[in-house]
Amino acid sequence: MPSRNIKLMLVATHPADSFDQAGGTLAHHIARGDSATVVIATTGVRSHHWKLADQKRAAGADVDVEEMVKEAVEEKLEEVRKACRILGFEDLRDLGFEDDDILVTQDKIEAIADAIREVKPDILISHHPYETGGLKMHATIGQCTVLASQIAAGSGRGRQERHNVPVIYFMNPQSYVGNNSLEYAGTGRTDLYVDITDVIDKKVEALDQISTQFYGGPYARKRAETEDGSWGQKALTAYAEQFQRFQPMVLHTLPITDAELDRITLPSADMMTRRGEVVGGIMPLPEGMEYSSAQRVPAEKYRL
Repeated sequence: MPSRNIKLMLVATHPADSFDQAGGTLAHHIARGDSATVVIATTGVRSHHWKLADQKRAAGADVDVEEMVKEAVEEKLEEVRKACRILGFEDLRDLGFEDDDILVTQDKIEAIADAIREVKPDILISHHPYETGGLKMHATIGQCTVLASQIAAGSGRGRQERHNVPVIYFMNPQSYVGNNSLEYAGTGRTDLYVDITDVIDKKVEALDQISTQFYGGPYARKRAETEDGSWGQKALTAYAEQFQRFQPMVLHTLPITDAELDRITLPSADMMTRRGEVVGGIMPLPEGMEYSSAQRVPAEKYRL
């Protein structure tokens, strides 16, 4: 354990990424007195405001979406502010980039580096730099964040402050492995699980706020079981988030926790009970929502 409270800074591509992929972990740190800052590169409106995308598709090419985008930006940000408050933090910062500006560029790197110099985090969290083989906005921001940490650690220009980030973690390092033939190019692995069983209810409630992506209700509960529940199974607990450390940890001895030592004597029945706990999937649905089979894909549509 560190001898003082620490600062975490999470750099996310889209607003919901800030808690969708590491929200439980941030909630734990806030609960023990640490501070968290979330920096979002984009508002996610052009790619992740699915209601707006459906409206555009229905209206056709004659409709100019720019006015709709302006209105949607604040709606999107307010959703995420509510979600972050549920998890215990409020320091949400928007860098203002467009989410269809998908390239690694110097202005993105400099903007993230400026945020690093200002916040001075002890731990920096972002996306895996080769998510979806590097061909995704998540990967763009992951790459920009690593490069920004290098710039922030240098002498800078003019009167810029210098800050060296000691630890970087990539969140969700294996979540999309297998989605295409280039995925991660063999670089993605999980070397840390954070047990979030005690806060999975808060995470589901936070997801309920993201109505523009239809995250709330049944999807939030399904996601808790199939994503966080899946990583929990691998971590021998009910729910977990996964991380990959950028550089190796340096310690005086080999690390082992009391939870790991408990496995020596823990009865198998107790272990299976721990892994089988269900919280997220059985949380009450928001008013007016229900589970439905109406959108199942008919078998004939899978015929070649």
